[in-house]
Amino acid sequence: MTTAALPPLTRRLRVRDLIAIDTLTGAVLGVLALWYGFGPHEAVVSLPVVVIVALAVVLAAAVALRRVFPWPSLWAVALAAPAMSLESLSLPVQVPLAMALVLYTLAIRVPRGSAAGGLGAMLGCFALGLLAAQLGLIGPKLPNPVVFHHGFRLEVLGLLLMALPLCGVWMIGVAVGASRAYTAGLQAQAEQRAREQVVEERLRIARELHDIVAHSMSLITMQASVAGYLGDTRPEEAVKALASIEGTGRAALHEMRRLLGMLRDSDGNPQAPELLPSPGLADLDGLVARTAESGLRVELSIRGERRGLSAPLELTVYRIAQEALTNVIKHADAGRVRAVLDFGSDAIGIEVVDDGHGAADLVPGHGLVGMRERVAAYGGEFEAGPLADGGFRVAARIPLEASR
Repeated sequence: MTTAALPPLTRRLRVRDLIAIDTLTGAVLGVLALWYGFGPHEAVVSLPVVVIVALAVVLAAAVALRRVFPWPSLWAVALAAPAMSLESLSLPVQVPLAMALVLYTLAIRVPRGSAAGGLGAMLGCFALGLLAAQLGLIGPKLPNPVVFHHGFRLEVLGLLLMALPLCGVWMIGVAVGASRAYTAGLQAQAEQRAREQVVEERLRIARELHDIVAHSMSLITMQASVAGYLGDTRPEEAVKALASIEGTGRAALHEMRRLLGMLRDSDGNPQAPELLPSPGLADLDGLVARTAESGLRVELSIRGERRGLSAPLELTVYRIAQEALTNVIKHADAGRVRAVLDFGSDAIGIEVVDDGHGAADLVPGHGLVGMRERVAAYGGEFEAGPLADGGFRVAARIPLEASR
């Protein structure tokens, strides 16, 4: 699958690019903090030069590393912001910006409950710092209760005005985090489904290859043995066997070409436009005729009213009959085999019975497993096993409604 190139402005940035942008933003806010700390303003609490520089560095580092360390960044800003706010009667612009940035990042990356705790911690630290300043625990004491109450009301109003945008930023962060988590979940489900489809496709192709190769090679081996046995005494029969080998090989090559043509290229287009149709019920007569060329007496009988079915279902019935006849050639040592195709009102059935030794030495392999999987895919019933009076029976019954 090819991915279209995205314009630079719509391409998703890498993590290191985002960290670089955060570092630049943090540096700008740190410079603003230093300029504001050493600039002319009416100070409420006089802070030493070392403290002003340290607070500016902490603020800048917290913004720069908020994607890597969201919780430490939030606590750093939550503790530094009140001290920087108490330095002046007016709230420095870098303080709410830094608080909003680290809170937004935390809300995206952590669960909603933890993000709510981060919002509460940030507002709580800020409120405690303001209260300590009003009570005189930090900085000069206020001259009288009237000034205290007036200043306290102003601080509470300022805190509310700052809390409203921070709550809005928190809600946006939570919504963006939930959306990203949902999108990631959908992407994970899509990738899992794609992997399952790849596995299913591989199993389907493996079954098809097994059915084609096993049946054709079994017939070719049997016919080659007949040709070798009759080569000296009855050369005309040997020539017929060789011609049958050629026909079987050509049919196998045609089916292999059809199967490989079903594979798609990287753009999802069929690699070969000239594809033969999948074998179906109409090809059972040819299958029986080719099997009979190996020396078996094969009979095909049809019960019920013959009608067309969906191509996948006809292919399934054909492959079951093909695999069952292949097992008769390879394992049963039978002289006669009977195949019955039953068109029921609500199901299609296929039964193959031989008069061999019951396949006592049959080792369970991909053949029986593949037939059982094909039938199970349609919710049908499958039976395979030796008969009491000798011989082996394979029977499958598939409901017609499963193919609609």
